[in-house]
Amino acid sequence: MGKILILDGQQRNVLSCVRSMGKAGHEVTVGSHKRDALCFGSRFAKKRFLYTDPAVKPEIFNQELVNHIKKNSYELVLPFIDSTTESMVKNQDIIKRFAPLLLPPRNAFELAFDKAETFNLAKLLNIPIPATWFPASLKEASETAKNIEYPLIIKPRKSSGSRGLKIAKNFQDFKKKYAKTDEEYPNPIIQEFIPLKEAVGFVSLYGRDNTLKAYCQHRRLHEYPLTGGPSTLRETILDDRLTVFGTRLLDELSWQGPAMVEFRVDARDNIPKLMEINPRLWGSIALHIAAGINFPELIRMEAQGEKYDAVFFYKVGTRAKWFLPGELLYFLANLRHGKICLDALKWRGDNQVLDILSSDDPMPAWVMMKNLFKSVFNLKTLKHSIFR
Repeated sequence: MGKILILDGQQRNVLSCVRSMGKAGHEVTVGSHKRDALCFGSRFAKKRFLYTDPAVKPEIFNQELVNHIKKNSYELVLPFIDSTTESMVKNQDIIKRFAPLLLPPRNAFELAFDKAETFNLAKLLNIPIPATWFPASLKEASETAKNIEYPLIIKPRKSSGSRGLKIAKNFQDFKKKYAKTDEEYPNPIIQEFIPLKEAVGFVSLYGRDNTLKAYCQHRRLHEYPLTGGPSTLRETILDDRLTVFGTRLLDELSWQGPAMVEFRVDARDNIPKLMEINPRLWGSIALHIAAGINFPELIRMEAQGEKYDAVFFYKVGTRAKWFLPGELLYFLANLRHGKICLDALKWRGDNQVLDILSSDDPMPAWVMMKNLFKSVFNLKTLKHSIFR
């Protein structure tokens, strides 16, 4: 087995990939810009690579990465978060001289990362989307918002997940929140609020020949914050509509590599409405590995040009839980609203895996607890986290 470099080791979702590749017999080097990275504690992390934060100094990060991979014979370099993936996509022609990658072309990545471009493309492809407006200025945004039913969603053009997303309850609330969002994320888009039945995702791997090699689907059961954030409990499902819409979008982009297409099932008509494309590996990957699709190993084989069978079958009903602190915070936030969600406190269950806790690899849990006590569990931050 070969050597694998897995970046962004401070992230929770990276841990399942480190464990998966380590158990498969690969020698895993974990990279991160944080010295106390969660995955550094894993027994499957044989070596460490500390680098400059690509979100702060992408040019320095790229040079450090190239210098590092020149000295090693990696079978794969695997990024996870937006800033790392974006930096490597822009520099992939140079990186590929020294190590295999499986990343989308730059133009496809940039279109997928820009929500305005994504929604315009979805319209052309007849993929259901929320009613969406693309104001070019604060004045235009205010004029638009005067004639739209509330609540409204204010969403950055370029970000993933709930970062920068705000809900405006009325026009005065809109003007304040839109201006604040515009300072950090210029020209945010405006969308109608979709009453939620459930939030679902289509995760996929596309090969170098731009064809679908593997996919899985899931729904969010719990998330924190309650108004929208990372999922703390998720479950695999099967909904053919997600496959139709997801592949229609990614096929049009001539995609390569991993991607997740997120939808919100509208409670009014039961139709999945597109929310965004995450043009990279996703936060819930532990669930899909547990359901039987080893995405990291498939990416390695594709990058190496090895032959393998496409994987379109998985275990429906598999669950993955972010127990600490995710489900605990979810429980406390619900308690504040008078709801007692005892299910959140159950850390064992049939067909369920945990994101971090593992008797086979216990040290990351200790790293997590140490980091929590350093940050989240000081009194001021804990109060903010629970009662936000």
